[in-house]
Amino acid sequence: MRGLGFLLLLGAAFAASFAAFSVEPAGDQVVDLTTGVTTLPEGGRLVDAERGIALEADWIEYKEGAFVRARGARLAHGDLRFEAGEIVYTAEEERVELGGGVRFSSRELKGLSAERGVLYLKDRVAVLLGGVEGEAPRLRARALVADLDEGLVLLLGPFRYEDPELGLVFEGKGEDATLLLRFVEGGVEVETEVPPELKARLLAYLGS
Repeated sequence: MRGLGFLLLLGAAFAASFAAFSVEPAGDQVVDLTTGVTTLPEGGRLVDAERGIALEADWIEYKEGAFVRARGARLAHGDLRFEAGEIVYTAEEERVELGGGVRFSSRELKGLSAERGVLYLKDRVAVLLGGVEGEAPRLRARALVADLDEGLVLLLGPFRYEDPELGLVFEGKGEDATLLLRFVEGGVEVETEVPPELKARLLAYLGS
């Protein structure tokens, strides 16, 4: 709530829409008519049909066509699934920042967890940062950049990757160490030498 704004409390059954989102509150909605910010203190569900995003959270704040902030959030986008302590979605940049502990799954990656992450919706690129661990395939890394359309995952060292098919373990000790995973039909190809142009393109998302 914003004390300087004129607040309007709406009933729990009220459902609204803004921009491409449909809004299904779990309880009351608090609308600040001065700033245009709406708060769902009991959380709810937002669905952006245009961009294919569905968000459920315990607490939500949003401004029409500008941003969404959420706590205790579950986000779905196509075959991507995220859970995070907090999420900030910027509509103009089509970018989602995730913090407070992140869990992530996609078609190729299962049971990934990290301290924080960023999802670039337009490019379908996911970045996970800090204590990255995965269950299938089994891996650990300082950071990870995934190009989900191309089926590429870049691990940044220190990293450890266990190849279930070859029975090999790949490790990189230094922070400049990298390993590329190519998810192809029937398995994963591992490249210890990452093509320079591809490496530069994926690493650029770390500084975005």
